Parts: sequence; C-alpha cells; structure tokens
Amino acid sequence: MTPWQKAKHWWDNYSTQDFWEAVGEHLSAGYVWNSPECFMLARAVRWNAEEQNFELGPSNCWFVTLAAGADRTNPVRECLRVAPHAQQYAAWCRRGSLEPRVYDWEKLINRAGGQ
Repeated sequence: MTPWQKAKHWWDNYSTQDFWEAVGEHLSAGYVWNSPECFMLARAVRWNAEEQNFELGPSNCWFVTLAAGADRTNPVRECLRVAPHAQQYAAWCRRGSLEPRVYDWEKLINRAGGQ
C-alpha cells in the first residue's frame, strides 16, 4: 500500500468523517502532502503551552491530523521535512487518542534525526 492508501485505510476504520471530506477541508484550510514516502494532512494552529490547550490566534504549531509513511520511512521526520515552514511546535494525537502530543519543533527535529 502507498502512504495515502495506508492513511485512508486507517481513517476509514477509526474516523466517522469521510476521508475525502477531510482531504478537501485540508486542501481549503490546511496542508496536504502526498509522495511515495509520506502522506500528511495538517493545519496551522495556535498552542498555548502555559494553559496546555489550543486557542484562536496567530499560528505557532503544525497539528498533524493524519500521517502515514512508506515502509522503512520515518513519518515524523518526513512531516517535519515537508512542512511549508517551521513552527514553534508540532502536535498530533496518536492512534485515535483525543489527547494531543505537543513537541517543541527544534527538539523534535533533533530527536527525529535532523531535517
């Protein structure tokens, strides 16, 4: 399976929203990346680190809604590499959890093996 097919398979099994509807929303108000190595849906959002929540305001975080990588590809590293620009934070919810995992962008780049 290609990365987008893996992403669609996961989405179809764990989300109540239609996959193509989500892609369309991200094409209109977010970011979509598709390559042989990586598929990603993301949005620029604002993270309030002090209060540990998302809020309205200028973006400082990429929230990755959905990502999948090819075999032997590090999807985190690929997402960081293809993001349109760096932000202060990167965030996602793992495997359907509602609790976001938020990481400092620079620390995550170092942890993922550089960009």
